[in-house]
Amino acid sequence: MRKIFTLLMLIIGLGTFSKAAVVVITVSSNQFSPSNPTVQIGDIVRFNFIGGFHNVTQVGVTDAAPAGAAPVESGAPASGARTYDYTVTVAGLYKFYCEVHADPGSFTGMVGMFTASIPVPVELKDFRVSITAQNKPLLSWETLTEQNVSHFSIQKSTNGFNYTEVGNVTAVGNSVTLQAYSFTDNTITAKEKYVYYTLKIIDRDGKFKITPVKMFKNPNAIARLVTSIGPNPISRPGQLMVQFNSEKNGSIAVKVFNASGKLVTKMSMTAFTGLNNGHIHVCDFSPGTYIIQFEMDGIKEMKRVVVH
Repeated sequence: MRKIFTLLMLIIGLGTFSKAAVVVITVSSNQFSPSNPTVQIGDIVRFNFIGGFHNVTQVGVTDAAPAGAAPVESGAPASGARTYDYTVTVAGLYKFYCEVHADPGSFTGMVGMFTASIPVPVELKDFRVSITAQNKPLLSWETLTEQNVSHFSIQKSTNGFNYTEVGNVTAVGNSVTLQAYSFTDNTITAKEKYVYYTLKIIDRDGKFKITPVKMFKNPNAIARLVTSIGPNPISRPGQLMVQFNSEKNGSIAVKVFNASGKLVTKMSMTAFTGLNNGHIHVCDFSPGTYIIQFEMDGIKEMKRVVVH
């Protein structure tokens, strides 16, 4: 009976994970979206360049890819619509950036990453994030089959890049029937408007699978458009990094005024629902104090920045 069960689970596992997926990352308006997807060995990561002058490279980044992996390299920066496909063959963390709009040494600016995992023999029916009566994130998921599964690690991020474990749930381990799980995150604060979650499914041999990311919008969050801007003061030449919230896909209008109130420049940054990253070039700014106005959906915020 044990042999039959093992063979059945092996067949199910092979059927579940034999098909490669195409994971699309949109390159637009100086950001990667999504900026930190999860993939599996055999998947294709497709970079879709939508306008701008961009590329994808790993040169100069510490621990840019796991040992034995081919470099993520789309070639020299170029403009116009195009695609670059990267086939994942090694599990681990991959970091990449646009060499025109990022600093590889500090890994800031227009940067992104993806995590590749080894398929774990578990068939996940669903993974969703809803809200409790107390406005807390409620993570729920179900498995149709499990083999040698140890536990589920709940991973949380407030910026879409860096994830930490906020809890774990023990798995049934071996099953061919529906199993339901849930977890409530009580660590969320009013400073966090958009929170990102993923499940790390870990088997008893240490192999793991990471689910696609789910976003939670915190109804108790402090209302604000720009969440961070820096460095401030900033030295020329340089890029002022901006992180901002957006209720929907669209764009945020940016106007820069000098100390006398004169408009120096204006621009727009593409926005996706959730937390966004953008930047402002200060290469042509004269040393002094500037007021930067951000406006989106009728909301205006002003930030003071000093340029050296």
